[in-house]
Amino acid sequence: MADLEIYLEDKLLEEISKLAIKHYGEDSEVSQQRVVESALEMRILWSCSVKQGRELTDEAVSNWEFAEAPVTEENNDTIRQWLFRR
Repeated sequence: MADLEIYLEDKLLEEISKLAIKHYGEDSEVSQQRVVESALEMRILWSCSVKQGRELTDEAVSNWEFAEAPVTEENNDTIRQWLFRR
């Protein structure tokens, strides 16, 4: 099994701790790791099932990607007009 080092904000750590207590009876580091592992596993399984389901039904799935475009003088006016149009 791989070890991952992930930065988590305090609020998220509190919620993980609550889940660990709810599901495992205590909030030790091991229990918190089990909560995170379960969440990752569920997310990966969900992603795989969506992909497989789409392939079975030919259902459209959209992937959203946004190009990184810096704001320059050329497109600054366009952005301003788009945001503040009347």
